[in-house]
Amino acid sequence: MSDSFSNTALLALIVDDDRLLRARLHEHLGSYGFQTLEAKTAYEGIQAAAMHRPPLILLDGLLPQMHGFEVARMVNALDTHYQPRIVLMTAIYKHIRYRNEAKLKYGITDYLVKPVDLNELDRILGLHPMELTEIAS
Repeated sequence: MSDSFSNTALLALIVDDDRLLRARLHEHLGSYGFQTLEAKTAYEGIQAAAMHRPPLILLDGLLPQMHGFEVARMVNALDTHYQPRIVLMTAIYKHIRYRNEAKLKYGITDYLVKPVDLNELDRILGLHPMELTEIAS
C-alpha cells in the first residue's frame, strides 16, 4: 500500500476478503482513473481509511472479523469532517429493512447486492464510459 496519492478525489478503498473481487473492482475503477487501496480484513480497512481518508469505500457486508456495518460506523466515527461515501456490498443483507438501518444507523451511503454487477456500480457512482476522459483529466 502506497502512502501518497496524487488525487484523493479519485481514491477508492476496497475492503473485501475475496481477492478476486478486490482485483476485479481495482481493475474496473482503475479504468475510470481511480487509484485504489485494498484491504482484506475489517481492521486493515479501518486503518487504511484512517490513514488515507479515501472519499469512496467499497465495503463487504460480512467480513471475517466483523460486519461491514460496524466497519462503516467506526470509519464514520474517525473524524466529524471525514464522511466518505460508503457502498456496502452484500449477498446476505438484502432486505429493505437492512438497507434503511445501514443508512440511518451506520452511515452507509449505497447498497450493492453481490454478485457485484459492475454496471450497477457505475450507476450508483454516476460513472459512464463516455466520461472516462473527463474523470481522468
